[in-house]
Amino acid sequence: MTIKVPLLPSVDDFGVLTVCTENPMKTINIIATPNCVFSSLTGIVDFMEFCNIFWRYLHPDCDEKLFRCQIYSTEGEELKSAAGISIKAKNIMDYTPGDAVFLVSIFAHNRAHMEAYLNSCHCVTEVIRQEHQQGKLIASYCTGTFGLARTGVLNDIPATTVWWMKNLFSEHFPDVQLKMDELVVVHGNIITGGATTSYFSVCMALLEKLTNDIFATQMSKLLLLDKQRLSQQPFIDTAFIINKHDALVESIQAWMMKHYAEPFSLDAICEQFAVTKRTLIRRFKNACNETPLNYLQKIRVEKAKHYLESTNLPVEQIVFKVGYEDVASFRKLFNNHTQLSPKNYRERFGFAHTEAQQA
Repeated sequence: MTIKVPLLPSVDDFGVLTVCTENPMKTINIIATPNCVFSSLTGIVDFMEFCNIFWRYLHPDCDEKLFRCQIYSTEGEELKSAAGISIKAKNIMDYTPGDAVFLVSIFAHNRAHMEAYLNSCHCVTEVIRQEHQQGKLIASYCTGTFGLARTGVLNDIPATTVWWMKNLFSEHFPDVQLKMDELVVVHGNIITGGATTSYFSVCMALLEKLTNDIFATQMSKLLLLDKQRLSQQPFIDTAFIINKHDALVESIQAWMMKHYAEPFSLDAICEQFAVTKRTLIRRFKNACNETPLNYLQKIRVEKAKHYLESTNLPVEQIVFKVGYEDVASFRKLFNNHTQLSPKNYRERFGFAHTEAQQA
């Protein structure tokens, strides 16, 4: 699919933005369901308005906006936040096609919340399918990606979602090619983002599609947004990922949390919990989509992250504390799980490092 790119500012040899006169106004349709995250709903609108302001600065003689946002509600003509703030919206039954459709995330913290959401967003499905068939840009992020996946438009393509619900997502939508190492995934005319505040990066990806790299780069500088969009991996904490309920697996996971620094032995675990290897591996994969060893490795990485964040211990000591002797192999494991080296992780997240800088 080819998105028509409007004629926008170009940069001359001195880095000065020149002016053009074409009217490129695009309509962004924002769909919000009950219990939507208001800060991201208004944040998307504000992002587009910042683009409008910059556009008018570059084109003082142009009367039109760069973007027009239309907010649609799946219930009635008003949206109300948990704090009682109201925003007027159009009923989704009166939906008018635009240039892009953006599905807003919701507050969902467990399996029951997500099941209720999926059951309630049936009216979104037809709208998004029609827009997708017309080649329009489709975007969502965080929990909203569940609603997007429900429409079927993510089947057999790469996408990302909120990291603590990734296993729940795979359970519901096994045909989607989840890429949890990326904060934003762009595939054709579909853009998906990771947890909560990734909507800023999704907005940036949308801007790149609807304008051009020059304008998007300037906006990224003005808004202090990284166009390169960092990975979700450093933020993932195994302890918060929602898995299928399995009492045996949960007991073993709790045991691993206490004995993570000890040498790993599948035989010892099987003996401890009176279960065969085949059953143990099968139930682990069914509950959390990974093997016992992979789960233990994630625990060790999380413990190492804690030491890197809160202490000034040398990496070599941390490696030993979490159950490894080979520093090089652990560095490789850590990098695979976080997309950062232990040193870079400490520089980015370390409390002790921050305090030393402030001293």
